[in-house]
Amino acid sequence: AMPLAASLARSLLRSAARPGPAPRGFISGPPQEPIGATVVGLAAIFISFLAPSAWLLSHLEDYKKRE
Repeated sequence: AMPLAASLARSLLRSAARPGPAPRGFISGPPQEPIGATVVGLAAIFISFLAPSAWLLSHLEDYKKRE
């Protein structure tokens, strides 16, 4: 019988020598949609959530004085 370490090393080397099919979900080639649209969309979402919070925090002293 083969020692455990030797059989483990042999199985690792065997899988490295014969790689299987490429993982699915990765497409080789140019992007399907331009990256600019994604960046603009993410920036719009980021600003729409942060702008009201920034306004509130910057005017916090004014809201405290009204009471």
